[in-house]
Amino acid sequence: MDDYTWRRRLSERRRRREREKLFIGFFFLLIFGGIFFYFSVYTKTPEYAMREMVAAFKAGDANTFRRHIDLNSVTTAAYDDLTSDLFKYDTQLSDRERTLFENFYVLIRRQMCNGAVKVINTYLDTGEWTLPGGILKGRQLGVDYDILLDRSLIRHTSLIDLEEVELLEEEATATFAVVEEYSQVPFTLKVTIKDLANESFNIGGKEFEILGRKIKFPGLSFNLSGSDWKIVRVENYRGYLDAVSPILRQNLAEYIDDTAEIVYRYNRTFEEEQDIFITLQRSSSGIMTAEQRAEVADYISGTVIPSLESRQAELDQIPIPQGAQFLASLRKESTRISILAWQSYIKGITENSAADLDTAASLHKQELVFDQRVEEIVHNSAVARNLPELP
Repeated sequence: MDDYTWRRRLSERRRRREREKLFIGFFFLLIFGGIFFYFSVYTKTPEYAMREMVAAFKAGDANTFRRHIDLNSVTTAAYDDLTSDLFKYDTQLSDRERTLFENFYVLIRRQMCNGAVKVINTYLDTGEWTLPGGILKGRQLGVDYDILLDRSLIRHTSLIDLEEVELLEEEATATFAVVEEYSQVPFTLKVTIKDLANESFNIGGKEFEILGRKIKFPGLSFNLSGSDWKIVRVENYRGYLDAVSPILRQNLAEYIDDTAEIVYRYNRTFEEEQDIFITLQRSSSGIMTAEQRAEVADYISGTVIPSLESRQAELDQIPIPQGAQFLASLRKESTRISILAWQSYIKGITENSAADLDTAASLHKQELVFDQRVEEIVHNSAVARNLPELP
């Protein structure tokens, strides 16, 4: 091998080694740059926060999910959307009463929203939908909270996935695909996200005009010292209610119509049985004799309870549209509790048990709560707008 050839090969080998070093250096630069970008930039973006929130929700990680949503702000805005016309079509209210209720519901917004936050937090922690209790228990504030939750759709809305996150100056928006489980109506919820750390930096996300064409470059918002991206409002919640509620209420109206004859017939039966029950208890001394107690017990177990069971059996034969599931479950629960109350009453009068009579009275109060909920639903009490007339 001559000297020229040897020097050329040596030069080529040297250049190849330099290229390999450059390639390896560039490769490691990309890796470390990617790691730096991911942990120092991308993890501080609203997109990362929303993806982490969705993953946490699906995994049942309540604390991580809560970290990315300002429940107080979200529920306050949603409450305004839900109750903006809550009493508009309540035919049982006079104009004066309607105005009073509307003003009153503005005044109690804080208590109602605090209750919603408590309900949501309990669901995130336990997977169970419960009622908040306290001042929201019963009807102290005018409307049954259970019915209000049902009309909010929150208990039967499923999160499918995150669709898109867009940076807008100092805040961002995100869209989520959801579906209402009863009607199977798909919907895209749009939310506003803010960095509550208030120290974020924005890169890009602006629109430029180049050669007469408008081009929008993707944007990033991050904070090298930390960020706190949270959902603060659902922008189109009212639109979601208007898209789903009419379908559910139409289902409800059809179910009420299909069961009207059964309800009417058994209501007449229950009135007759109540008259007989009152007659059987009459006594000149105000205290039933042992024979009366036995006769009343036989009448309840042989007539009243079978009537309740028969009515429920007939109702169970009627197909239940998805939008009527709540009403059907209320009726079934009312029947169950009523039977338990009568059974406790029988035990109380036959065994002279004050404890069982107290239990019967307590169960009867629970039954009245369910019955009132049923009546409010059937008679269209305090419903949202754009809903069909109910029988």
